[in-house]
Amino acid sequence: MAVIVLSWVYMFLICTLIGIGTLSPGRNRRFSVTLYLVTGIIGITVYAQFFSIFAKIGLWAHVILVATALVCGYRNRSTVWQLWQTYRPVLCSWEGFFYCCFVLLIAFFTSRGEFHTDTNIYHAAAIRIYEEYGLVKGIGNLQLHYAYNSSCLAFASIFSMKWLLGSSLHTTTGFLETVMCLYAFHGLRAFRQHKEHVADMMRIGILLYTLVNVTRSMSPATDYATMFFALFIITAWCENFYEKGSELTVYCLLTVAAVFAATLKFSSCLLVLIGLYPAWCLIREKRWKEIGICLFGGCVILCPFLVRNYLISGWLLYPFEGIDLFKVPWKIPLEYLVHDADQIKVWGRCLYDVEKVDMPLYEWLPVWWEHQFRYEKMFLGGVLLGTALQLLMVGMRLYRKQKIRPQMAVLHLAVWGNVLVWFLVAPFIRYGLAFLIAVVMLAVGDYLGERKQGLCSIVAGSLVFGILVSLSPYWDQYVTEAGVFVKQNLREPYYIEQKDYDRGSMDSCEINGNTIYFSTGEEINSYHVFPGTCYKPMLERSTLIGERIEDGFRAK
Repeated sequence: MAVIVLSWVYMFLICTLIGIGTLSPGRNRRFSVTLYLVTGIIGITVYAQFFSIFAKIGLWAHVILVATALVCGYRNRSTVWQLWQTYRPVLCSWEGFFYCCFVLLIAFFTSRGEFHTDTNIYHAAAIRIYEEYGLVKGIGNLQLHYAYNSSCLAFASIFSMKWLLGSSLHTTTGFLETVMCLYAFHGLRAFRQHKEHVADMMRIGILLYTLVNVTRSMSPATDYATMFFALFIITAWCENFYEKGSELTVYCLLTVAAVFAATLKFSSCLLVLIGLYPAWCLIREKRWKEIGICLFGGCVILCPFLVRNYLISGWLLYPFEGIDLFKVPWKIPLEYLVHDADQIKVWGRCLYDVEKVDMPLYEWLPVWWEHQFRYEKMFLGGVLLGTALQLLMVGMRLYRKQKIRPQMAVLHLAVWGNVLVWFLVAPFIRYGLAFLIAVVMLAVGDYLGERKQGLCSIVAGSLVFGILVSLSPYWDQYVTEAGVFVKQNLREPYYIEQKDYDRGSMDSCEINGNTIYFSTGEEINSYHVFPGTCYKPMLERSTLIGERIEDGFRAK
């Protein structure tokens, strides 16, 4: 736990300084510490991806990063000082004491427990590849999961610190949880003073999502980072509209952050639809310079992600066959890509057989529903009630002839776009949980800010009551799970250092004199040996392009 907290302090300082340096040039205004911090996380992740194209993520990557952060801090020392003056009273108060206790609580969960299944399958191994090689061409041929290329693994690799500590830290998920929850708690302080509570309910949504995943806080899972960023973007958008004066600059920054969320997991790409509003405003006002800056920022974020996709898999977007641009030796064959994409779909639909990928909706939907746990079914029922509540609220506004709010219209469009993509492609609840939570929280927050009068208000209140009842088993399930986790892990010896990655049973073979590892039973692609694969059949159908690992892999 102690090492985890120290790593979080280090991450916080570096990310905040980088964020200040990114947002400060040419701007006379200042932002909240959370916006600086999130900008820093984005900037460092993009930097790590760029760096990995040319070299491994190790000592020199950190030397450059720390030097850049110090330069940013020195050049913007007045901003740093103002932030310290603003937040120091908070730290030296009962509120600050609560935050410290909460940090220790999340550090407890981040120090021990079980890893997410996908962390053992490929997250940990992918981080090791960042550390040892930076990038290996065609590594997706060795195991298709490597080709998913979530940018959050770049962020995890740069703060792994194996080059310094001898073992790998995996504290980034816990860091994101802590940052997002403190952001939510800090905003909820003024709940009673807020006339509208949409942002407040989204803050509660962040806390709910954290509760759902807190027992796996030590896993650098790509789902968690994606969902936290999506929730933050939606919450900050609502906060800007309802509480901060609807500043166009903040909408632009959040749109760029939505582009980043797409690189965390491309299934969240429709979140960028929120950019329709700031784009319309900037074009209408002919603010071409700001349009150029936003487009440049989005391109800088996408560029290393797309380049790495090309180098890792031979595809621009894997596993999407619709954009087939390249003919390179390391390209993953189309048949493997299609099979992988089909597997994602059928597993999401609880069919578990790629032969059933073309099963029509009316056939697979009952199967999918029957595979959900009771508390998940209740949660999904709450989402349906939230949808009905939101439609009712829209109807009430139209009846009262209230103005359409384009800022919120594009937000709902983005949320529902992602919900539909999630449902039609791969409806595992964890894949789209942030957007499902957003549907409910946006609707309830909307209701809390409306006048309570007339028959429609009675119906709306009944729907809110139904939502509370529907979400109760979901909340209870994860509160109980967290309590059991604490009870079972109190005696675990991880109060100084963090539990290491699991060690799987691995065997090896040689290709052109290079040792390649594969799992011999357990579905664990061990972090501790490299390069490796969870699946021997994938290894058997692959080979090296040249004589070295660095030359890359290709299909036989």
